[in-house]
Amino acid sequence: MSSEFYQFIKEHAQNTPNAPAIIDVTETLTYAQLLEQIEKFAGALEGIGVHSKSKMGILCLNQKEYIIAYLAALLKRMPVIPLNFMLKPEDLVFIAKDSGIDTLVLAGHFVKPESAPVFQMFPRKIYVGPLEHIELLGQGAVEFKLFVDSGDPEKGKQAMERPAGIPDVILYTSGTTARPKGVMLEEAQFKINTDGVLEHLPFKPEDRVIMALPLFHSFGNIIALIILRTGGTLILIPQFAPKSILGAIDKHKASILPLVPTIYSFLVDLYSRGGYDVSSLKYCISGGAALPRALLEKVETVLDVTVIEGYGLTETAPVIAVNTYRDGSVPGSVGPVLPNLEAKILNESGEPLSQGEVGEICVRGPSVMKGYWNRDDETREILSSDGWLKTGDLGHLDENNLLYISAGRKKDLIIRAGENVSPLAIENALMNHPGVAEVAAVGIPHERMGEQVKVCVVFRPGANEDISELKTYCREKLPAFMAPDIIEKHDALPKNATGKILKNQLREEGSE
Repeated sequence: MSSEFYQFIKEHAQNTPNAPAIIDVTETLTYAQLLEQIEKFAGALEGIGVHSKSKMGILCLNQKEYIIAYLAALLKRMPVIPLNFMLKPEDLVFIAKDSGIDTLVLAGHFVKPESAPVFQMFPRKIYVGPLEHIELLGQGAVEFKLFVDSGDPEKGKQAMERPAGIPDVILYTSGTTARPKGVMLEEAQFKINTDGVLEHLPFKPEDRVIMALPLFHSFGNIIALIILRTGGTLILIPQFAPKSILGAIDKHKASILPLVPTIYSFLVDLYSRGGYDVSSLKYCISGGAALPRALLEKVETVLDVTVIEGYGLTETAPVIAVNTYRDGSVPGSVGPVLPNLEAKILNESGEPLSQGEVGEICVRGPSVMKGYWNRDDETREILSSDGWLKTGDLGHLDENNLLYISAGRKKDLIIRAGENVSPLAIENALMNHPGVAEVAAVGIPHERMGEQVKVCVVFRPGANEDISELKTYCREKLPAFMAPDIIEKHDALPKNATGKILKNQLREEGSE
């Protein structure tokens, strides 16, 4: 059977061949052109010696070549491993060896004399970028366009044989607290996940969607697949940059904007200064981290658009729940669970909790991962024999069966003098303060109390940077046991490629 998303693109290429599929900076690729490029790329693979045990890694920015290579690998049934371009070289080497990547699609942005030895380890390299850098890659390197032009589209449609148990895609987790783990997923699971999302949110062929989320991340991956499934247009933003995002919305009249909360915070501040037209937006989507109510309301007010919050994990391909377009934003809630998933809330003993009670969110359904690549023990820790996945997030279901992430990540919960302190509650309170742009609450070791509460804040430009006033504010807005012991001013908070705050780094700083 041919790739399901290839079939969607093929239908669009037949029915609306000139419709724009991808806008990549200054270049537009129609659905007919995208289909041709996918087939030819897939057809060229055998010519460079790939075999049944080969796997393809992709290390690119958000660019058309990423999408072409990714979809061609799915068509050819060659396992594909998207690579996080913000990882350290040693982590990239670990992933390459752990997964068995032997073919790498690589953007010239990452090729420098000091990084070249990392890339020379791959027998086959398909290179996107200035030709003067290709010689740094050593033997086995071919330029992307020449490679595609050499491909036979008919050979591209002939799927490769591969050993049993090898997944279509291995998405590696960020590895912020340990070595990255490879999540084993099938293309069919992405199809099932898009089925569920499309029951909650309308995506139409006329939609133009900003893709600033990294394509290698599960959030960016599923949004891109939804758009290509429905025949819309992906507007690629190479890397997160509020100016580029607002400029692209204005220029291309984008209708949907998916982002993570921290980027929305910077975006609304920049938009407030004027100069951009975002009236084309129908709605925004927020995911990747909890969206503070104050920020949700600010985005909706400033941009004059509905913000729809959702929730998911790489391990669930990825969406678990999302508010519906019909009901709009529900402050604090990530919406109803997708119709093809089950969810339950468990206490520390693994017993089901009643409606409204906070515990660990567990999910089951066809989009839940097969397991972690080469990590059977870690798979068994979070995935039960009957298919229930422990998410590690603390939440509850209300009387309308809406899901709430009530207390954030289980591992982030702060135990202060025997009391469970929710960092999310502290962060939500402080985001209501007019002078606070960003905030993160973490627990740091303390000899007497077990943990202290440390809060790291970034102030808005021109705000009164008075730490003692913030402490007073916290005492007024929070229960006494949640009041921060330490408040630190930061110029910026450390983030991963999706803009999610790296709390482990803030904890480590407090433990030194």
